[in-house]
Amino acid sequence: MELLKQKGMLLILLLVLSIAAEAQINPSQIFAESYRHESAGDYEKAISELNNLNGYDYHKSLRLGWLYYLSRNYETSKRFYRQAVSLTPSSVEALLGLCYPLEAEKNGEELEKVYKQILRLDSMNSKINYALGNIYYYRKDFTQAEPYFDKVHQMYPFDYYSTLMCGWTKYFLDKKNEAKRLFQIVLIISPGDPSAKEGLELLK
Repeated sequence: MELLKQKGMLLILLLVLSIAAEAQINPSQIFAESYRHESAGDYEKAISELNNLNGYDYHKSLRLGWLYYLSRNYETSKRFYRQAVSLTPSSVEALLGLCYPLEAEKNGEELEKVYKQILRLDSMNSKINYALGNIYYYRKDFTQAEPYFDKVHQMYPFDYYSTLMCGWTKYFLDKKNEAKRLFQIVLIISPGDPSAKEGLELLK
């Protein structure tokens, strides 16, 4: 009987200590330590700090996705970014994060799917419109590339890259007048630009 009583007291003590330990966990401090280790380039310790937090909420999952990406552990990075997406499906930042390991792996097909998922949430995202345009351009699918480059150029008419890519896309679609106008704009943005000059020469 005495032994059972002692065991019961021990269990209660362990429970109290466990509750006290959890109460002492300060997520803000843990994230601060994780940032400190990341700044020092010690990604393993930065990850280890986060593992002091129980469970996987959105913020922890997103941060682990980033840290595993920095560690070049792309599979684990993708897993945590996808977990963040599943926890907050409307999060553009989690989907943008997922693009990092996919880009590192040069996984074009999967990137295309994620880019389109982002545009369903944020149709005017210039970075993703440009990136999707690039995917189709280098596949020589200029018809599909055109609306994405057009959208970026309309938002940023003085942007060098989107104007140039618009110009070349129009050229390959045999829209010569539009291509010429765009190449001329590129030469205003970047006087003497060799790519724009080449385009204009081909249009003569």
